[in-house]
Amino acid sequence: MKKRIFATSLAVILAASSLVACGSKAESTPTTAKEETTKEASNDNGETQATTGDQVTLNLTWWGNQTRNDGTKKAVDLYMKENPNVDIKVEFTDWSGYWDKLSAMAAGGNLPDIIQMDYSYLNQYQKSGQLADLSEYLTSGLIDTTNIPDSVIESGSIDGKCYAMSLGSNAPMMVYDKDIVEKAGVTIPEQMTLDELYDISKTIYEKTGSKTLFDGGVNMMQIVARANGSHLFDELQAGKEDSVKLHFENVEKFAKAEFSISPDLLAEKNPDVVETKPIIDGTTWNDFAFSNQFISINDTAGKNLGITMYPTFKDAKTQPMYLKPGQFFSISETSQKKEEAAKFIDWFVNSQECNEILLAERGIPVSTVVADAIKPQADAVSQQIFDYIAQVGQIATTIDAPDPSGKGEAEALEKNTVEAIRYGDANAAEATTQFVKEAKRILEEAAQ
Repeated sequence: MKKRIFATSLAVILAASSLVACGSKAESTPTTAKEETTKEASNDNGETQATTGDQVTLNLTWWGNQTRNDGTKKAVDLYMKENPNVDIKVEFTDWSGYWDKLSAMAAGGNLPDIIQMDYSYLNQYQKSGQLADLSEYLTSGLIDTTNIPDSVIESGSIDGKCYAMSLGSNAPMMVYDKDIVEKAGVTIPEQMTLDELYDISKTIYEKTGSKTLFDGGVNMMQIVARANGSHLFDELQAGKEDSVKLHFENVEKFAKAEFSISPDLLAEKNPDVVETKPIIDGTTWNDFAFSNQFISINDTAGKNLGITMYPTFKDAKTQPMYLKPGQFFSISETSQKKEEAAKFIDWFVNSQECNEILLAERGIPVSTVVADAIKPQADAVSQQIFDYIAQVGQIATTIDAPDPSGKGEAEALEKNTVEAIRYGDANAAEATTQFVKEAKRILEEAAQ
């Protein structure tokens, strides 16, 4: 009976996730900084480029909140002031509407010159031929990578060619309440094992009554696969169960522990939203996120929070921690002004003045020189992120390849599967078999 219930619940979530994928569009805000007649010249490659003194117009789009919008527009204004022959028209949308809008633009053949790109969509847009190869601009120095680590360049590369320049580095993190930890008399290692997390969680609950949140999501599943010397989506596409089984066994182990937050309370708190994360009101002493969310979590909680790395295994084959691009800038293949777009991207990542405006809102600057220069201007909370990214950077291994098509649907399925385990509607063994089978089918169909 449990298997029938579990299978039915998976079918329901699959249907629901298909509907969510067709979600409503959000309003976007176009801004024209200058309206001037553009004179263009063609180079030998057929591209239309600005010659010295001639006017050129670039279109730039991104997703973000008002803080990002205001900062980015200030940076764009500064660039146009320094380059009076360039007019940049900007357009921004919130995350929920951004990809619908970008998809429509791609279908119509009118993508902006410069596109803010996310790691989870990079593979999709590159495979469909929508993104320009930036390699020639890196080789020529038009986009200067002298102070940018190779791993950053590799994060935006597919099959040896670079299609996206990272704008800032993030890393997976576990955030914790320092006051609760101190009250419990425990010490949080820089990177604990899963066994250590279990034991520390037990002690904290016994001493303070604060419960533990165990990350049952795809992020933790990927960490498990990496610690196993593998990559999650490679395993799923091959129908392998190894890492999935380990992950679900840990979900089950933590779910059965008295110190873990109950599934009902977890659903009520909704840790996917910063304002309702259970760490905010002390229901849990910890949470999991990416480092670029630390400031908003800390500010909302109004507490003394700390950061540590995602847990690993005692006998891990590989260090699972990695640096993740916060966002990228890509240039559309249809752009007639690729060189001018590349010049702007070079300035965006290498200009200290630009990054003094942005203040690491998209992640720690990828240029080590720029990061060192603006760190003293950051407040104490922000400096924790600078230090954390530097710490992770010393041990990080290469990030997984960009997510394949179908990742979103597979992730929704995984979330529902974990919920079933936490409620006791499925055990780790049967959940593994069912999930891997369905996830493999999802990824195969999406690849067609």
